[in-house]
Amino acid sequence: MSEENSTKQRFYFSTRDLLIMAVLAALGGVASTYINTLGDAVEAFLGFPGATQWAAGLHVVWIVLAIAITGKPGTGVVIGALKGAVELMSGNSHGVIVLLVDLVAGLLVDFGFLIFKNKKSLLPYLVAGGLASGSNILVFQIFATLPENIVAASAILILFLAAFVSGVVFSGLVPYLVINALVKAGAVRVMVQTKKSRKIGWYILLAVFVIAALLTVYLRSTLMGPSLIEISGDVSNPYAFPTNAFGLKKVTRQMAYKGVVTEYSGYPVKDIIAYADPSDSADTLLIQASDGYAFLIGYDELGTNDNILIVQNGTGKHASMDIVGPESSKAWVRNVTLLSVITSESLTILDSTGTAFEFDPNAWISDMDSTQVGLPDGYQKLQGVSVWKVLQFNLNGTYPSEIFFYNHDVELSLPWSELDGNDDIRIFTVIGTDSISYALAEMSGDVLLFPITEIEIH
Repeated sequence: MSEENSTKQRFYFSTRDLLIMAVLAALGGVASTYINTLGDAVEAFLGFPGATQWAAGLHVVWIVLAIAITGKPGTGVVIGALKGAVELMSGNSHGVIVLLVDLVAGLLVDFGFLIFKNKKSLLPYLVAGGLASGSNILVFQIFATLPENIVAASAILILFLAAFVSGVVFSGLVPYLVINALVKAGAVRVMVQTKKSRKIGWYILLAVFVIAALLTVYLRSTLMGPSLIEISGDVSNPYAFPTNAFGLKKVTRQMAYKGVVTEYSGYPVKDIIAYADPSDSADTLLIQASDGYAFLIGYDELGTNDNILIVQNGTGKHASMDIVGPESSKAWVRNVTLLSVITSESLTILDSTGTAFEFDPNAWISDMDSTQVGLPDGYQKLQGVSVWKVLQFNLNGTYPSEIFFYNHDVELSLPWSELDGNDDIRIFTVIGTDSISYALAEMSGDVLLFPITEIEIH
């Protein structure tokens, strides 16, 4: 008896199943980071919120492929949990909530295949892909401010339908065609679902549904921020907000977030920061949430965007604070615990003519992605922009041969051919108590040079 057949008799999932799930979960987890970036780029190009949902199905395609190959219910929830873990460890900006998003997606893929007897037909693929892709809208709404009117609720429904259609195409039709082509070519052997595995599948789905519900309750309670926000950093008058010391009044603004238009009533952040008496050299505001997620807003936007508000959700011990209104959707932060005023350190870029430019991280916020970076004092979740994107604006129409990075007396050189178009090597902003420095590191978390104080183009 072969090792695989022996394993099948002892375990529900065979060694083959586990290998397939592990590979597809890893591919899906890593790919989702880049899919998010692509979705944000398309949204910025089209110019309207919610456009990222065109790519919702691309996040789920890996789960559908896995269950189609293994033929075993429960594959979806396993690969969903694994994929979520990979995304979390690779620095997904949604934080721990991404685990729940992928777990629910896997649950719905399993459900979509389980309710149909003919698993090889197109219909299970379409239903599973559509439901799983649309579920991200509903999961995120659980942790967002609930819509206050029928217009906002309708917008949520429209986004769900857009994500559903994306799922039907990218994680329904595409996997169906791919699997059938691979089977005909003899490259893949699709397993047949048995009555026993179908029965086990229903038990698995019930158990995972309960787990997902409990995880939702747990995350909502543990991720709830404090009722007071610390206002600190490079300021003369640190304090805790809210306070009645300066009689700040609420304002109401109508805004769109990921396609949902609603009214928000809150306190202007620029007035809250002004009361703390920030340093004249301050140029950045750090927003930090209870789950460790953090993002930056530049002082230029803070001073001109009157829509940036702190909105209170709940009352008493159940109250929490959210930031709404920034231009970047990544800066809409739930359960805020800290607003820190920061003065950035200098990072000078010298072009081939010797002309000096200062790197401004605020100008690159929409191009940044986050990951865990291994700094000397431990790993930190940092935001970084690709080196080539920053330098291409300083090339003056030339094609450089070498780029030099300096850390006081330490020098590191990299060929431009290695950097050009490479989104893996980035300049990361390292946020201190009241200052920002910069690290040259890879998305894997490996640091190439820290801190960097100057870049020369040769």
